[in-house]
Amino acid sequence: MRVLNGLRESSLLARTAQTFASLFGVMGISVFSAIILSRGLTPDDRGLYLGITMWNGFVLGLCDVGIYIATVYMWGKSQDGEKKDLFATLLTWSGGTGLVVAVLVTLITEWTVKGHLTDRESWAAYLFYASTFTGPITSMLSGVLAAQQRFTLINVIRVGLPLTLTVLWLFYYSFGTLSIYLCLLTATIVAFSATLPYLWQSRAYLRNLGRFRKDLFKASVWYSFKAYGGAVMNVLGGSGTQIFLFSLTPAALAFYQTAASATGVLWAIPRAVGMTSFPNMVQEERSLLHEKVCKMFRLTALSTVIGAVLLGLAEPMLIPVLFGNPYGAAIIPALILLPNALFGGLSDMLGNALNSVGRTLHNTVASAVLVGVTLGSMAFTIQAWGINGAAFSSVMGFLAGFIVRIIWYAKSIQRILIPDLIPKQADVRELYGLGLRFAGKPKKVRLDANRAN
Repeated sequence: MRVLNGLRESSLLARTAQTFASLFGVMGISVFSAIILSRGLTPDDRGLYLGITMWNGFVLGLCDVGIYIATVYMWGKSQDGEKKDLFATLLTWSGGTGLVVAVLVTLITEWTVKGHLTDRESWAAYLFYASTFTGPITSMLSGVLAAQQRFTLINVIRVGLPLTLTVLWLFYYSFGTLSIYLCLLTATIVAFSATLPYLWQSRAYLRNLGRFRKDLFKASVWYSFKAYGGAVMNVLGGSGTQIFLFSLTPAALAFYQTAASATGVLWAIPRAVGMTSFPNMVQEERSLLHEKVCKMFRLTALSTVIGAVLLGLAEPMLIPVLFGNPYGAAIIPALILLPNALFGGLSDMLGNALNSVGRTLHNTVASAVLVGVTLGSMAFTIQAWGINGAAFSSVMGFLAGFIVRIIWYAKSIQRILIPDLIPKQADVRELYGLGLRFAGKPKKVRLDANRAN
């Protein structure tokens, strides 16, 4: 049993390292693509393009009722004999959600950008709206793969999707042809294409679909809806922050987004741990769950703090080099925002542990507290300290959400003692070994003398 657990832990760490690499790559690509768009489009054109994609993300965020997390949970808890019916039920649910999202995005965006686009750009926009249909379906199919501990395809697509877009945009920019029309058309083609690998991986279930079962549908929807309020709060919180910043000047919003982008790469550490550990938690025995959570908590905290220190030392030099000297105003907000990855990442990990035992209401409560503290304090700090105040309010919001999850975890699973949270020497050695493997250097293994003989 000890050998089996060791192999499972090693496999989990390997998947976490792979997922971290993909997330880190995605964030780096996103920064580079933002630079290309800012240089290749006029401010008005970029604003129109962002307006279309912003509403797409806004509506998708409101309509996404936790299909991914519900799929992972239901798949992990279901019996082999009912997986075909579960697949058909989840596919019907995600397809219906995708249709609703596509219609709503079309109606809302048509009203907000009406009169600003040429005929050709309008047709490209309609095609882009249609591609929104694939979002919930992709979430569901990736949830099935995640529940089966198959992260390779998910990570490849996570990197390949923005990388393909960025390469094509760079190609257009190099020949001076970058435009709203080409951006929308390319994004549409890539979005539809990204669904094909997931469909191929699920071909066995698609060829022999089960039947739609109302009991599975109700269980899935009920599980996800208990956490749905959290998604709504997060969407409203992001929009509220943008409104507050825009009330100062458009430049203030640009500086804040630059600061968030500069610190965003740090989020790759806790998010990678969260994405790979949740399916593992769902299948873990309840008696062993707390021990696993504490260990992952310590490793995540240690690695995130190390990353924050290194990034904090580099940001004063990196931001002007990458974004230009005018964006020097984003340096202080970027430094203030660094703790968000620590508090937010650890909060998400505790949330995953609660989700794994069927407790999801905490998502709504924690998100409500996070958004309430952030926007409530921002009403005062932003007028006094500008974008620095907005960054400070954001950190206070993430800290408040983290405290909610700590309390909820203690009430629902087990109280976390202070010694459980302090990194141990074994954690440092394990993190060091993982770092060596990630860097491609083999870790030296010391054999026991008796075993060697």
